[in-house]
Amino acid sequence: MVRYFLDIFVQRLKVFDLFLQGAFLIVIILQSNVYLLLKRDAREGYHSGLISDYVMIGSASMEFLLGAGIAWWGRGRRQLALAFWLAVTSLAGLLVLAFPYVKTNPVEVELCGGQPIGRILASPTVDDNLTLRTTFLIITAMLSSITKLSVWAHGLTYLDDHDPPNGPYFYGILISIRLSLGLSATSWLAASSASDDWWEAHLSLCMLTLMFAILFSLFPTKMDSYKEVDEARNGDIDTGFIPTLSRLVRNKALVTQTISVACLTTAVFVYVQYDEAYIQARFHVEAIRQDPRTSRVLPEIFRSLVIIFFVMIFRVRFSARRPDGVKSNTASRVAGVVAVFVAIFFVSLAATGCDTGTMDGLETTYEQPACSRSCWCNSERYGFSPVCSLDTGVTSFSPCHAGCTDYEDLNGFLLYKNCTCSTSTLRAVRGSCTLSSCQLAYSIYQVAFVIMLAVAGACFLMQGMAVLRSVRPADKVTAVGASLATVALLSFVIGQLIYMLISHQTCAYSSNGACLLHAPTLWIACATSAGLTVMAAIASLVASRMPTDIIEPTTSL
Repeated sequence: MVRYFLDIFVQRLKVFDLFLQGAFLIVIILQSNVYLLLKRDAREGYHSGLISDYVMIGSASMEFLLGAGIAWWGRGRRQLALAFWLAVTSLAGLLVLAFPYVKTNPVEVELCGGQPIGRILASPTVDDNLTLRTTFLIITAMLSSITKLSVWAHGLTYLDDHDPPNGPYFYGILISIRLSLGLSATSWLAASSASDDWWEAHLSLCMLTLMFAILFSLFPTKMDSYKEVDEARNGDIDTGFIPTLSRLVRNKALVTQTISVACLTTAVFVYVQYDEAYIQARFHVEAIRQDPRTSRVLPEIFRSLVIIFFVMIFRVRFSARRPDGVKSNTASRVAGVVAVFVAIFFVSLAATGCDTGTMDGLETTYEQPACSRSCWCNSERYGFSPVCSLDTGVTSFSPCHAGCTDYEDLNGFLLYKNCTCSTSTLRAVRGSCTLSSCQLAYSIYQVAFVIMLAVAGACFLMQGMAVLRSVRPADKVTAVGASLATVALLSFVIGQLIYMLISHQTCAYSSNGACLLHAPTLWIACATSAGLTVMAAIASLVASRMPTDIIEPTTSL
């Protein structure tokens, strides 16, 4: 009876694909929640404000050192290898719950005098659980990176081996999830991660991860639909780890395409980490909290739909057209052309800006105005929250920096009172003084940003298929793991350090290691992404001219 149930309802390729999508999304959200919880302690001053960057670099370093080996180790029973990493990640996350926070850490904007809008700050408390909680949070973050690698190396190749013509379809869905719903995870969990009930979301994510681990363990190594590989395509080769790795290193098409993937990954995913900082610097828009006039809720929904639709066009166009779905050189060539358009959109993002007017205390760097220094503002807790003085027309960093001691909520429109940095009315309103004049430029930026991500998704799809189709079937799993490991080093270690340097050089106001407000020159980050995308395009086009490690039948677009 159990076997019948598994055969009919579980052990089907479409079910595996659905589970893989769900597991990938849950692991991404879990890792995002871990970073938010680490930042929660950073706001209390326990860690550097750059703690999430350091952990990301550490996770990528571990992924680089172990990625190829982990992929090779699980190649025989890929579904069980994936289940193992999901289970280990879940258990590490559950151990975090044994060391709860001792108090709530609300991310609320303060008035002058330390009173936040809506409540009073709790008195300082010693957190005895800090060390162990931080340890398990970091372990969970690192294991999440390994699990995401396993999703691609074990889960995706499992699907691709069972249904090669639909390889672009499977890859396209996963990259759509990564670029759409995956990027929204931080905004979804920001409020809950700072509340007393932080454990509810964390527990739910860990248990869902464990559930997927159990489900994947129910699948066989090969289903009835498994496509047996023509051994002539593998040749008489040694499938040991060192010989396999040696073949991959000598595969010029694979190495060149991996460099292309790394350039595009750095340009897109590392830049996205500075998206909020960018719009704060270039448009003086309150990005951390949702101002109804500049809310990003609808753009995020719109972003998901556009990315899914655009990537769907490519995955349908290149699915089920030949036994392998798409040739490696064809995928590389298309990726190179599409990457050029991604670069164009990055240039448009860098060129989009507005006159942000005058901010009190901001010249080359920011210094709190003398009129509010007696307020003892804790800016590092809540970040950039601009207000506009009604009589001077000058923007202040926050209500506290404007010296405001009271406020009035007029149906969601905040009017601040008794502002010492004002002159006659002593009043200020939420938002920068240039909010209306920058609205058009800000809207153009959001549209260009969404289209850039959608086009980048299509480029990632073709780059990924080029990697899959450039190696012998026997080397596919290890090739994906080695490629992702190399991308981790180049993008999330070296690339991350490059963007951290740009952030440091363009920072106008920093606290506890984190930059709270950048100068408008942060457009350099966009320009850097444009340059990296051009490099990705060149590398893909070069890879399309290189021979692969297997002999493929010819096809036409």
